[in-house]
Amino acid sequence: MKRTLLLLLAVVAIAVCNPVMGQSRKDKKEAKKQEWQTQQKNKAEEQQLLHELKMDSLRNAQKVANEKAAKAEAERRQQEAEAKAKQRQAEEEAAAQEKDFDEPCSDYMSSANVIYGRGTGEDFEQQMSVDMARTSAIEELASQLATKVQALVSNYRKQERKNTSRESVRRIEGLTMTEVDQSTGFRIACRKTTTYIDKGEKLFKTYMVIELNEDVILSSIYKKIQKDEDLKVNSDYQSFKKEFDDHFKNKSEDMLHEIINE
Repeated sequence: MKRTLLLLLAVVAIAVCNPVMGQSRKDKKEAKKQEWQTQQKNKAEEQQLLHELKMDSLRNAQKVANEKAAKAEAERRQQEAEAKAKQRQAEEEAAAQEKDFDEPCSDYMSSANVIYGRGTGEDFEQQMSVDMARTSAIEELASQLATKVQALVSNYRKQERKNTSRESVRRIEGLTMTEVDQSTGFRIACRKTTTYIDKGEKLFKTYMVIELNEDVILSSIYKKIQKDEDLKVNSDYQSFKKEFDDHFKNKSEDMLHEIINE
């Protein structure tokens, strides 16, 4: 009986202890799981922190590299600007020095039956300087031709004992200018373009001499004069041209103006 009682007590004790032991193992397992999860979380956070630190380092390095490159580029541009400024200064100083030189188109030879005009043109564009030189040469040719024709007509009027009015002189100039301007028989006898530096800018300067057939232009002017009652002269064209060549073609401007104003 006593043995049976002891056995019963042992069974009851085991029954009571088993739930407690089972609960203890479960808690330990749960604690280990939480510990592992905490460790994983800490590792992930540590890796994220390391990644951010690495990216910050890379960004700082790139920023430093960019600043260094920008500084180097600024220094390069400054050096380039200083070099160009020195070059411009040297070119201007060289251009400012007095130099002896033969003016282009000054040594050409013109034939006896040609009237010529000289002109120059300056511009930042080469073609524009050429166009300006050509216009200037045509205007110069027309001006000198007009003065010579005015002197020739004035001389004829004096031989006929007639006065040449200022209005007549202006009409001769106008019709001469018109005939020259409308003429298509120009030939470029000489053309040279040079360059020089002015206040750091490159300029083109063109020298030009144009030729115009004397017989063509003089014949046209003679016909216009003969159609004007106040201007026409008592002379055929050949005599008119011979008088022009012999006495007026090579006279200076001052001499021609004296004839006109007498």
